[in-house]
Amino acid sequence: MWRVRLKRRITEIWRKLSQLDARPGQIAAGFAIGVAAGLLPLNPSPVVVASLVAWLSKRNVIAAAAGGAAAILYTPLLPLIWLAEYRLGRWILPVRTAAPPDLASLWDVLHEGWAVYAAMCVGAIAITAPVAAFAYCAVKRLAVTWAQRRRDSGGPGS
Repeated sequence: MWRVRLKRRITEIWRKLSQLDARPGQIAAGFAIGVAAGLLPLNPSPVVVASLVAWLSKRNVIAAAAGGAAAILYTPLLPLIWLAEYRLGRWILPVRTAAPPDLASLWDVLHEGWAVYAAMCVGAIAITAPVAAFAYCAVKRLAVTWAQRRRDSGGPGS
């Protein structure tokens, strides 16, 4: 049952993206912003954050919302992602915590304070940059294909 809903949700997101009347780079940038917003540590709403950032940076807000909605697909993995962000950030920044990172649970990490959150943010940047770049390239390639199909069929945006 959940597989059918997941497949339906992914199909719906791609269909909406394929129907956007915008430049492929704008669509790809918006989607990448949405995916990146979903990887931010302790972000309560990737769709809202992604939409706001896309609007401020003059990228496609609808694609950003779709990327944020796609980020909901990896929500069950967020505790693991946040812990990975913390561990990577702790490796980059000199953060001292009571519990060593290999023994720390997510709850222990979150109770350590702002230094830990700073480490999580640095780790998030290191993890998010390649993921967002991949999302940008993949969606741009798809958006170019969608634009070419619209041009060939005489649809909107031709």
